[in-house]
Amino acid sequence: MPTIIIATVIAVIFIAVIVNEVRKKKSGKSSCSCGGNCGACGMGCHEEKK
Repeated sequence: MPTIIIATVIAVIFIAVIVNEVRKKKSGKSSCSCGGNCGACGMGCHEEKK
């Protein structure tokens, strides 16, 4: 029983993170951690904006 409870809690947290990222993307916010300095960002997550 404890295994099922822990797995459920982890699944809920995982789903909440994904939903949060989808909402940020739909509102136009970036999920990149470059801090708004896209010129110094090495992640390539802003390629379509250039």
